[in-house]
Amino acid sequence: MKKLFAAFLAVALPVVVFAGCSKEPQPVTLKSVIGSEDSIQGRAGVCVPYDALSDDARMELVCREYNSITCENEMKPESILGQTPTFSNDVDAYGNKIPELDFTRADAILDYILDYNSKNPKDQILVRGHVLVWHSQTPTWFFREGYSATGDYVTPDEMLYREEWYIKSVIEHFDGEGSPYHGLIYAWDVVNEQIEPGDRRSDTNPDSLRLKHNGQPTDWYQVFQGDDAYITQAFVFANKYAPATVKLFYNDYNDSNMPKARAICQLIEKIKATDGARIDGMGMQGHYGIDWDYAINIEKALRLYSEVVDEVQITELDLQTGSQYDGYHYEEEYERQAKWYELFFNMIARLDHEDGIDVTAVTFWGTHDSVSWLNQSSSVGGGANGSRDQMPLLFDKDMNKKPAYYVVTGTQPEAAEET
Repeated sequence: MKKLFAAFLAVALPVVVFAGCSKEPQPVTLKSVIGSEDSIQGRAGVCVPYDALSDDARMELVCREYNSITCENEMKPESILGQTPTFSNDVDAYGNKIPELDFTRADAILDYILDYNSKNPKDQILVRGHVLVWHSQTPTWFFREGYSATGDYVTPDEMLYREEWYIKSVIEHFDGEGSPYHGLIYAWDVVNEQIEPGDRRSDTNPDSLRLKHNGQPTDWYQVFQGDDAYITQAFVFANKYAPATVKLFYNDYNDSNMPKARAICQLIEKIKATDGARIDGMGMQGHYGIDWDYAINIEKALRLYSEVVDEVQITELDLQTGSQYDGYHYEEEYERQAKWYELFFNMIARLDHEDGIDVTAVTFWGTHDSVSWLNQSSSVGGGANGSRDQMPLLFDKDMNKKPAYYVVTGTQPEAAEET
């Protein structure tokens, strides 16, 4: 086994850049390592919530280590549509007043990135759009007559009309003519989590489509009754309105569960066969756990996805603590975590160097441990169950680098951190 992430040791030493007669050593960061030839030559990403903008130390970490950000919640339909609709005076093709969209919080994050980019032209940060179509965090009024939470569900035709309007409006806000954000978004998660978590195929659901959420039928199911048109057409609409340079992804969790992976690939093939649709990549969310015996399946699944799409991204990477962690001996858990990240990054680097496999980004789902969503009790989307402390990221609760960080970057702790 390679020691301490040997695949990255070539970039562990400072890189000397000549500027006139001076030599300026460039620090090793996650973005310099993940972007290197020894790794995947891709982007290093992190999710950023609106509240992080007021935390200078947190944003300094973001800008130092990453060159891709994903809004944690601010680009999800719930944030843009709102819990309760407000309306413009315009009327849609079905006689309804058109809801107004609220981009305030998403814009604030992108404005911060724009300002950083303007001051750092050689160190640009880009954005993954997340997400256009999802059953969760989408208000039920969006699916109902008169945009009323208590109205009857609309017909599939009307819902497809609304879906196109929403996708068009969001994409054009960020990438339309005159948008200050044009060119900032390099990829969109077009559709999120629409395959059942495990092998739940049946005669009535042969494609394993997601029918329920928290035990209740999803709003998409209520309208389409198991028809996947809202999924395939989402990629038609996204292709129609997004610039050709923006990559379009399907994104899902439990991504290394092989029955689910095969069902996802079947869905991707159906999207590819849909007239006018475009899909460029698969987003493996990467909500994993130290205890899970799935390392071989991660590789198998990544290979499987690479057979049906041009690229794969790890979109929401974090790592649950092991069942043996008692909440006190964190140093031992740190070392277990570091070994897991070593194996994982060695694997994706090795695969990326094979013909036909292109891993283009790794995004961590959180900047540091204390802000991780895994601290809340949640079993949705691959989350923890709230029964034990979580420390799933490369930076601890105080934003200090953990052993896993040094393994991934092939560096050693600074003297100040060793004392």
